[in-house]
Amino acid sequence: MNMQKNNARTVVTVAHSLGFRDKYSGGHAERVSRYAHRLAAWLKLPAEEIENIRIGGLLHDIGKVGFSDRVFRSEKGRPTRTVLREIKKHPEDGRYILLGLGFTSPVIDYVYCHHEREDGSGYPRGLSGSEIPLGAKIIGIADTFDAITTDRPYQLSKTLKEAFAILRGTKGRGFPPELVEDFISMIREEGA
Repeated sequence: MNMQKNNARTVVTVAHSLGFRDKYSGGHAERVSRYAHRLAAWLKLPAEEIENIRIGGLLHDIGKVGFSDRVFRSEKGRPTRTVLREIKKHPEDGRYILLGLGFTSPVIDYVYCHHEREDGSGYPRGLSGSEIPLGAKIIGIADTFDAITTDRPYQLSKTLKEAFAILRGTKGRGFPPELVEDFISMIREEGA
């Protein structure tokens, strides 16, 4: 147990270090973790699952530590196909990192599946619907919301109203409609 806590601290430190290479990454993991944790609690999930979702949110982009410099240099505009292929590997790379460090299965699954989408259009495996763990869906919504509401090199942040419209526009394709509505209700009631 003590070794797993040390591994967790090490991985969190590495995840935070992404901010040194990519200024957008600074704070992103913490925000995603907070949103995901809040939604899991809002849904009254079991305490252990809420904690696994919080950790998964914090570590969801850990696979980006292996990105080449070309990925970070391309941040001025939309990524090329080559860069996009590298970016799409980060859930799988994150899975291998966490497997090697002995993380629990749910956390690994959430990191591995956070870019899967309801209609099977996500990555890395093209899972759909009930094949995607609930925790990964929650982290995916939190990740998308933070991406929409944060300035990026290729896109200015959107208002809450715009962000909600974008999330709602993914219904049936990206995220389960009821989960999107729960997230929006939570943000409206508790604030971003």
